[in-house]
Amino acid sequence: MRYTRIATADFEQSLLLLFLFQLTSSVVRSVSADRRYDHHLLGTSPAWNNSYIPRAVIHSRFQMTRAGRVIVVSPRFRPGVPFTLGSFRTAGTDDRAVVEPDVQPLPSEPDTHLAETSVPSASADSALTPAPLVNVVDLCIDDINDVVWLLDVGVVDTMTDSPRRVAPAKVVKLEIDDDQDHRRPPKSSYETFEIKTVVIDTIDNGAETPSCLQYITTFRSRTGDCNHYAFVSDAARSTVLVLNTDTGAQWAMDFPQKSTGLEGTPRDILFMVQLQIANGQTWMYTTFMSGCKVFAVNLEYIDRCTLDSAQPAIVEVGHKPYQITVLGTDTGSRMYFRRPTENEIWSWDANYGPFHPIGFQLVSKGQDCRAPVHVAPGYGGFVYVLRNNFADYIRNTTGSMGAYSLIQPVLTLSSSYSISTTTCAVPSKKANHYASSDLN
Repeated sequence: MRYTRIATADFEQSLLLLFLFQLTSSVVRSVSADRRYDHHLLGTSPAWNNSYIPRAVIHSRFQMTRAGRVIVVSPRFRPGVPFTLGSFRTAGTDDRAVVEPDVQPLPSEPDTHLAETSVPSASADSALTPAPLVNVVDLCIDDINDVVWLLDVGVVDTMTDSPRRVAPAKVVKLEIDDDQDHRRPPKSSYETFEIKTVVIDTIDNGAETPSCLQYITTFRSRTGDCNHYAFVSDAARSTVLVLNTDTGAQWAMDFPQKSTGLEGTPRDILFMVQLQIANGQTWMYTTFMSGCKVFAVNLEYIDRCTLDSAQPAIVEVGHKPYQITVLGTDTGSRMYFRRPTENEIWSWDANYGPFHPIGFQLVSKGQDCRAPVHVAPGYGGFVYVLRNNFADYIRNTTGSMGAYSLIQPVLTLSSSYSISTTTCAVPSKKANHYASSDLN
């Protein structure tokens, strides 16, 4: 299985050490709030006139292609983000020497990253042209053919007092052709799948429950011809949306085990990852940040649920001893997470058995104030981590040049560490996650 090796080299000897000062390379010096983004790779064409405010940009998620291209997500939490999806190349000896690579928009056309105009009316031309990327909050990759799947929530300025609906939420299939000059953006084409909004009435007043789409993952079953699925977590409705990308059919898996009462939060987080266990089966694991339970769904029978309109069996696999932030997987059986207010990376192997502290392993200790926000497999067979100062970004205390990010291999500790087994903590009032976004 690919992407299961973890780097064990010293920090100074890492194969890759990339500082991403979120588009603020040496060519971007001005910090004026009304500045236009005139990156030297984009040129100064008036066609690309999206506003650029350094303090508004932060990288929250990433993936790596087989050719070594890194794709990063820049959600439009605040005004001033010129594009919501970018990339840079990091393969080859010459590229490794660049510690502040230039992040370029992906796709490279300016009209594919619109956030100021409303959705155009249906027409013959718009039917042939995919809708632009508005606000991408998560992504996953099919490493067999370098197809990237994006979750675009369609709402911008979600960390302000006036979020705006620009377009319907959608799943985007982005195909990348990286066989060209690595200094330029790769050729790409994309297809969109609009997420249908299902009205769910609350028990109290019958009002509609707004969605909060956060994570995306995909799965191709081994049965049938139309067997590719995209899963999108909706924390507000306690569901995981299921989209068959071959047929367009959509339905939802219900997760009613969300915490309520004193432990509940108005805006929760529904983490979702896929793990492949030793017997070859693929399971999807979910947990609410405010909840103490971890659940799993066997995806081997997802085709049967689609045909019979039946809910799959949701299995409880353990209790969390404390709140965790799920960081990602190695595309195998290992899930990575971090504990509250800590920068260490922990892991749990699904082959071990129940989700229990006795099966937790401390993988990497935090080196500085940058907190890990995403772990994913990458170039060279290593597992990489994206760290940034997201806490400063939330408080808007990042300074004039904005947030900073670091992508590097996960460094495995040589010795084991004991862990505490305290009870599940009451969630903080500030439980808003970087991948959260309201759908009004």
